[in-house]
This record gives sequence, structure tokens and C-alpha cells, in this order.
Amino acid sequence: MTGLPRHLIAERAARAAETVRRQPCPRCGADTLTARTPDRVAAIDVRADPTPIDPATIPASRDRLAWCLTGGGHTPHRIRWRDRWHAQVCTHPVLIDHQCPPQPVQGVLL
Repeated sequence: MTGLPRHLIAERAARAAETVRRQPCPRCGADTLTARTPDRVAAIDVRADPTPIDPATIPASRDRLAWCLTGGGHTPHRIRWRDRWHAQVCTHPVLIDHQCPPQPVQGVLL
């Protein structure tokens, strides 16, 4: 018996990576959504807070990115970058990338 052809294995692995999963943050343990963006040129791994936000309240700082949670129904959920062209016509739930809360600084031991 032979295994699946390599192109099918690669296609299934890519689809699995793009599917949104709930996973705890490895640093702070918070509940997050993780997925790889479906871009073929520059796919990145995204970790976002699971609670959708109001698009009008997206932080203006450059260190936070906004994402759209697309799909559902008959297709798996995907995370898509919310660029300025998509944001004008977007009806998807908007997610913000996850930032761990600040950790308390340990005092001087001596």
C-alpha cells in the first residue's frame, strides 16, 4: 500500500494550518485564536484575542494589527488581514492581535 501523493499531503497540511483553532497563549495562558493567513506569498502565523471588537475602536498604535474572521457556515473559519481596502466593505467580525498583559516585576532579592 502506498501513501498519499506529496502534493495532496502538502495541500492538506496547508489547509490545516489555515484553519482557526483555540489555543492558550504559551506566555500568559490566555485563551486565543491561532491560524496561518491564507496568503501564498507571505503567510504569517496569527495569534488573536477571541473576542470581536468594534471596528471603530481599533487601537491607533502601530504595534497592534486588526484581523477579520472570515468563513463559517459551510466553510472553515479563516483569519484575514484587515487592510485599508477590505476595511471599507468588511462585514466580518474584527479581531485584534493578542498582547500578553504586563508581568509583575520581581523586586530586588537582596
